[in-house]
Amino acid sequence: MPRLILVRHGLTDYNAQHRYQGQIDIPLNETGLAQAHFLNKRLANTHFDAVYSSDLQRAIKTAQIVLEGHPYGQDPRPIPLLREISGGDFEGLTWSEITETFAEESAEWQADRANVAPPGGENLLEVVSRIDRGMAQVVEEVPSQDATILLVLHGGIISVMLCHLMGMDLDRLWQWRVDTCSVSIVDLYPKGAILSLFNDVAHIEEPFTQ
Repeated sequence: MPRLILVRHGLTDYNAQHRYQGQIDIPLNETGLAQAHFLNKRLANTHFDAVYSSDLQRAIKTAQIVLEGHPYGQDPRPIPLLREISGGDFEGLTWSEITETFAEESAEWQADRANVAPPGGENLLEVVSRIDRGMAQVVEEVPSQDATILLVLHGGIISVMLCHLMGMDLDRLWQWRVDTCSVSIVDLYPKGAILSLFNDVAHIEEPFTQ
């Protein structure tokens, strides 16, 4: 059955500063670039039938570095539907700045993220709908039942995807720790999904683990 290799992009300055990054198109920083090169070595001999990424530059650049010298021999296919969760007006802010500026809105959002969105952002049910449409595009383009597909995405979108695939309540997405340039593997079966590997960062050497 299909195998999804889920990779989070490398570190950015907003990640390091603990800012809500969302759909702001922030590039990788030097640590993030180094992490991606470690990931290149990790996946050098891994067979892919297809490689997709979010259309945000931090994901595209991570995927491009992973594919340098890889026998897959193609560029990643960007899919806008798989970009990070939109945080609306929360984006670019730290959590303390969010709770100070949007006290009522952030409290309501924390209490029910499945149905409540940040101002100008999207709720998790909307994100699931977007993921389903994005993955339908992938399945249409890669119809093989035994395909191995690399997806270079974002921490939030991977967490929602895992909740969705594993039949978990969406409000539990915070229980998935998805580190930068980590590798998770999901095997898809007719009766459900098996999480075969989660948040593996053994390939990243100190001091580049974040």
